[in-house]
Amino acid sequence: MKKLLILVLSFVLFACKPGPSATYYVTEGNKGLSHKMPYREALAAYNKAIELNPDFAVAYDGRGQLEIKMHNYFGALRDFQKALSIDHKLTGLYYFMGYAKEQVGDHEGSQVAYTKAIERNPQDAQAYTDRAFVRQILKDQKGALQDFDQAIIIKPDSLPDVYMARGLLKIKMNDKNGGCLDLHHSFKLQPDSIIRHYIDVNCR
Repeated sequence: MKKLLILVLSFVLFACKPGPSATYYVTEGNKGLSHKMPYREALAAYNKAIELNPDFAVAYDGRGQLEIKMHNYFGALRDFQKALSIDHKLTGLYYFMGYAKEQVGDHEGSQVAYTKAIERNPQDAQAYTDRAFVRQILKDQKGALQDFDQAIIIKPDSLPDVYMARGLLKIKMNDKNGGCLDLHHSFKLQPDSIIRHYIDVNCR
């Protein structure tokens, strides 16, 4: 009888032992963002975190970023909206929201989100760059040029693609000399056949 009681108590104690927390599962899911875990496993981890704590804003944010990597942009947007509805101070997701909106063709919404990302972090060269491309789509060439300028000010020697994009935009805006200077600088930073092609076509 004594042995049976010990076995029953052991079973009860084991059953009552708490499992991994929602925070643990978010940490596991984050491994998918850094390519340390397959996406589907990371997604399952985020799902488990949300199952354990349906009001865990960070879990929705992380799952949204993972869904971008999985090309589920509408799912990502739903998660970002949910995260913000829980914690409106979670502003770090605005860049990713802008990217997801861009991918689904909501260019005006994308521009708004990138702008909010820049307001949060005025040194975010990538947000300026991506907003510039969106502004080009929206026919705002002047705004796009200003954004490319700002991105280059922030990272003057590490954005060959931005120099190329700005150079092509300047040429489109009838500033051939400025455009060719940018294309040559882009090629200097990153010798590339595509950049070479643009130089050959535009800068003779």
